[in-house]
Formats: sequence, C-alpha cells, structure tokens
Amino acid sequence: MSHPLDFVTIEGLLAYGRALARQASERGLVVPPPTEASADDADRVRAKMEQLRSFVERSKRGFATAEEYRSAREGLIDDQLMFFSAWNALLAEGSLQPLLRATIGAAAKPTYRRPVAIVPRAQLTPTLAEGRIVLELGDDRYWLLPRDLGDRTLFFTMRHGVSQVDSKTHRVGCRLPNQLDHERGVAKADAVGTALARMIGVVGQQLDFLHLTNYLDPRAFLHCISRSPNTKQLYERVSAALRQGTPTSEPIVEPALESSDFGWVTGLEKTLEVEEAARAFSVETSTAKRLMKDPLYCYPGGNSFFDLYVDVIDGLHRFGVAQKGKVACLYTHSSTLRALMIYLDPRPFHEAFSEFSDYKESQDNVVLLTVEQGKLSGYSTAVGLSERERVAHNTWVTVERARKDRVTLKPRTLKRVVALVSGGDFAGAGAALKELHVTGQRMGLEVYFVRHGYLGLANNWIERVTDEHTRGMGSHPSSPIGSSRFEEFKQETVQHVAMQHLEPYLRDGVLVVLGGDGSMRGARAIYEGFGVQVVGIPGSIDNNIEGTISLGFQSAVALADQSIESLKATSAAMSSVFFVEVMGAGSGHLALACAYQARAEGLLVNEHPDPNAYIDDVILGTLKRTLGVPNKSHLFVVAERTPHRHHKDGGVHGLVDYVASVITRWPERQALPGHYPLSLATKATILGHTLRGARPIPEDKAIAQHLAHEMVHRLIESPNDIVGCLLAYRERGSIGPIPLHAVTPKQFDWDVFSRMHSNGRVT
Repeated sequence: MSHPLDFVTIEGLLAYGRALARQASERGLVVPPPTEASADDADRVRAKMEQLRSFVERSKRGFATAEEYRSAREGLIDDQLMFFSAWNALLAEGSLQPLLRATIGAAAKPTYRRPVAIVPRAQLTPTLAEGRIVLELGDDRYWLLPRDLGDRTLFFTMRHGVSQVDSKTHRVGCRLPNQLDHERGVAKADAVGTALARMIGVVGQQLDFLHLTNYLDPRAFLHCISRSPNTKQLYERVSAALRQGTPTSEPIVEPALESSDFGWVTGLEKTLEVEEAARAFSVETSTAKRLMKDPLYCYPGGNSFFDLYVDVIDGLHRFGVAQKGKVACLYTHSSTLRALMIYLDPRPFHEAFSEFSDYKESQDNVVLLTVEQGKLSGYSTAVGLSERERVAHNTWVTVERARKDRVTLKPRTLKRVVALVSGGDFAGAGAALKELHVTGQRMGLEVYFVRHGYLGLANNWIERVTDEHTRGMGSHPSSPIGSSRFEEFKQETVQHVAMQHLEPYLRDGVLVVLGGDGSMRGARAIYEGFGVQVVGIPGSIDNNIEGTISLGFQSAVALADQSIESLKATSAAMSSVFFVEVMGAGSGHLALACAYQARAEGLLVNEHPDPNAYIDDVILGTLKRTLGVPNKSHLFVVAERTPHRHHKDGGVHGLVDYVASVITRWPERQALPGHYPLSLATKATILGHTLRGARPIPEDKAIAQHLAHEMVHRLIESPNDIVGCLLAYRERGSIGPIPLHAVTPKQFDWDVFSRMHSNGRVT
C-alpha cells in the first residue's frame, strides 16, 4: 500500500500555497505577503526543511513549557510560504511524527489520571452526597466533587453552536469575527444555558428527597470567552439562564479559548480549498483531503491542529492554576472541545485524534474539567440533542417513568419468590434456581417453583421448594422444573386464570422468569397488564437478547464443539463432507459461535441475504479448492430452517443431495484409466435438541449463580431499580438491569462472519 501522503511534492505545495494566497487576496479577509515565484524557491524550501529537521530532533528532548515550543517553532518562520511548504513536505515524508510524542510542558498527556466519581441516581444517598458538589450528567448519573474546592478549579466548557458563517462548509477560525445565527444559533445557545442550569441546580431542584442544598452559586462564576463575537453571544444567553435576573460581571477574554488559525484559508469554502489542492497535486479531491485531515498539517500563514492542541491544554492549565478554588464557564469553539477530548482520552495522541476526527459540529457538549495538583481531568457529556434523539429520549423517559410507577414492592418488604422457566430449555437453569432457593432461604424468604413455565401458572402447578428439591439441581442439564412453549398464554382470558393462581403468592412477592425473548415478552405483558412484580433472567441457547449473555449458550457451544471436532477428524481421514445442523431458526448466533470456534469451512444462516448464492459460491467454491488436499476436513455449519431452493424445509434438507450431485459432475472426481479417485461421502448430522440438554459448563453455572444471588439482594434493597427488568450479565463482574420494554434482539455479528471468510477463503 502506498503512503497516504505520497502525492505531496514541494512543487505542488508551492503552487497550492500561491493559489490560496490568491484566494485570500481576492476575499480581503486575510492579506498575505507577496508570493511571486522564483527559480530558487524549491532550494529555499529544502533549506528550510533542514532547519525543521533540527527542530524535530530538538523536540525529542522535550520542551519545559508550551511557550518554549512555540518560540522555537515560530523562530523558524521568516517566509510564510517557504515555511508552509517545508513543514508539510516533512509531514508527507513522515519526519514530523516525533512531535506527537514529544513532552511539551503541561500539554503532555498525564500518565496518572484522577478517578472521576460518577454515581447512578439509585446509589446517590444522603451520606454519599454529604459534603460534596453533585452535578447531573444526564441519564440519571451524577458527578461528585468535594464541596470545598480548595486548590481545585472547576470548568464548564461549551461551544458556540450554529453561527452565520457555517464551519461545516467554510474555514472559519480565529481570524473571522463570526456571529450566532439569529434563529438556530440563539435557540441552541438558550438550550445549552438551560441544560447547564439544570446540571448545576439539580440537587436543590430535583433531588429534594435527599434534603440537600445546591453547593454551587452561579453568581460567583467566572466567565471566559474568545475574541469571536459568537462566544460572547453564547455567554450572554447562558449567563442569563444561570443568574436568573442577577447582574453578572463582564467576561474575560482568554487566549486558550481561541479557535484554529487557518491563516490565508480563513473564510474560504472547504470545497474550493480541496479543489485547489487537487489541481496543485494533480489528484482526486478525495486524495487531496488526506493532507488537510492530518493533525500536523499546517495552514499557510496559520498553524496546525497540533499547535492548537498545545495552546489549549497549556492555556487551561495555566488559567486553572491561577484561579484556584473558583468555578469558570468557558465559551469556545468545536476545535477547542476536540482538543480537550483528545487530551482526556487515555490513548496516545494519534489514536485519540483518529477517534475524534469526525467530531460533529452539530453536537453541543459541556466538557466538565477540574485542575488540581497541576493535573487536568474531566468528563464530557452531550447536552445538545437532535430532534430525533430528543424524541427518543423523551419517549424513553416516559416509558421508564411508567415502569417505575408500577413498582409496588418496597425496600426490605420482600417475603416470597416464585420462579419459572419458560420457552426452550437450556443449561444453567438448575444452577440459577438452586441459588434463588439458597440465597432466598438465607434472607428469610419463601421460595416457590412453577413446573412447565406459564403453562404451570395456568394449571396452578406451584410448589414450595425444600432443600430436598434442589439437591443436585446446580449441575442438572436442561431445566429441572420443566419448561414449555405455551402460545395460549397470549390470550387475555388465560392470563386472568394464571393471575388468579399466582395472586396469593405475590403479596410482598415477585415472579422470576427464566427464558429468552419470548418469555420476556410474556413477563412484560403481565407486569404492564396486571402489575405483577416480575424480574427476568436471560436463558436461551440462541443467545439472542442484546446486552447480555444468556444462560445455556456457552454450554450448548461447548457440547457442539465436541461433536464438530469429532466429525472434522472423520472428515479429514475419509475426505468426507459434513453438514452439521444446529438450532437457530430465529437467529444465527449459536451457529456462528459453533462454526467460528471449530474453524468450520463455512456457515449458512438465516441472516444471510442470499443463501442460494452462498451455497453455490462459497460452499461449492471452497470444496472445489480443497477437496483432495491431504488431511483437510470439509465441514459446514447450518442453522436450522435456513431457506434455500433445494428443499421447502431448508437447513440441511436437500442441501446434502444437491452438493453431492454437483461434486460428482466435476471432472477431477471422474475415474480415469489408471486413476481411481477417493470415494467421497456427503452427509448431514443434526445436533438439534441435544444442545438444549447439554450439561452446564462451569461458566454457565457461575453466571447463573451470580445473577440469582444479585437478583435476590437487589429485590430486597432496591426493588424500584430491578422490578420490570431483565437482569443482564454483560461481562465478568458486570451485572445490570435492562427494562423489559427495552429488551431487543441481538444483532448478528457480521464482523466475526467476515473474519471467517477473509479474502473469500475460509481459514
């Protein structure tokens, strides 16, 4: 692969710089110095490049301060066009990269980061909040800081929003005095002010049940702006929302808040800028854009983004140290926020720059910062939502409020737990049920099991659990209390009968449902329709619920792997072709995991947009290449009922006969005089329900025990946060609720699927 900037030449840079100077002169926003061409221009650029090489070599020793870095760099600028050409010529050849790793005073990324205390609302107790500043970050999360700022400085950093000259289409920068758009810009500034007022006033206004006072006094805030008029306009709108009629002092103009310096390009349309570059370097505009997107690219007569980064981080460090114990609102630009987010990101500069390279101009963030003990730390939270996001957020808030309104169980009032397993059976159910009984018994609860799921509720098959019932249950394959698919439960009359049977057990009690997405839909129906206090535990070998690992999935994969590895050994020895069908008519997660873990030669799933083409191109194409390779297995995993034209039932049905018939017609499979081809068997193996009855492996048992134990404790301590939810197991040690109304199907992992088929070949 060629270097991304190999199209950049000294001659092209000189031509590009002069074209930009001409554009600047015509607009009159920036007046560049004369740039007449000379025969020795290229030699002058090369001489400047040597000076810059020495500067880069010097940077490896580091700079004590940002000012020292700036002074050394600016001391090399005697002709702006020559400097522009020499700097970017070195950039193109990769010689400027050491600057990104150089230690430059306070701008160097810290190796130690102070932990940020972010607490969910459910855990925000009066004891925890006492003596602390509490700031709302949205989504029911709060940031806690010591009440006494002491030697700390607290910043609220905001960007200006929509301006008259749009930075999406034009190079604006610090040299163009820009105003807020009269309608959209002012409205957005008001929205930011409202969000900030809510953020700092939430303790006194909304968490009144904690009986706390608002520790931050907006009347004492400092306000800092850049020289651009739009930041002062933002200050006026935000401060009006904060002070609520109380006069405020004039804002401070702080150099660290200035936007990028685009030099001669100031005010130019971005499309015109790129077109000039494409002409100068004789490349496509998409190629020319690579140069401007590099953080070290220096604009003629201006700076690079990296230089802005150094100025912002160093400047806010200095300002923070000078204003210890104070709170300041900083009104600035998107480039400043981008620099802050890169600094706060723990990854190296170049990795963080790539992460935030597509920072959206339309996204309004409030970046919260603290400067303490000479270190800068912070947290970013978006406050400006699009209309679509706002509607979705408001809908979520409404539905969540309705969920919590249905919670009637109070803390420390739980007396009994009723549990059932619904839908297709799975390994790990026994371990979860046993843990529910053991933990419930320790907490003084009565525990009941329902045989055969929702069917058992309709038939009143509810039994009190004893120790004898649960002996050996933890290692039991499948569900030790039975399960079923009971479609009639969708009928309201059947639900009423079931609720009559369940009602005596649910006075200060809960129903625990173990199952997949269909079972959770049933749980949601009786929670929302009848007020049954219900909680879900995910159980399905399909593993098709987003945001959680489902019980039974890992055990099913482990059992399938044993069978598939045995078949692969036979296939390699006999040169046979095996098609292994596993369950998964509704989702291909199980088939994908089995195929990838066993390194199968292919995978046919319902999610594939064209199974017929996959059979002809991938399966037969792979066999065409690999049949006859010594000791090579030929095994394909197929999800049941995957549709194709060879049989109405899909899956392996008809597939084996079709593949076998095609293979027999290949010339290399024909017998010739003196040549006898290896006989080839093409067979189907249906694992099917054997995977449901898998013995639970330790991982599934551990997840089941963690979920059941955590569920009982949360039901006792904070039922409002878990009733009406599925308790999800996301990763080791991470357990959290997903509201039943938010349970969604898991997306198929096309990344893993593509990995199996790298370069069109299965590995």
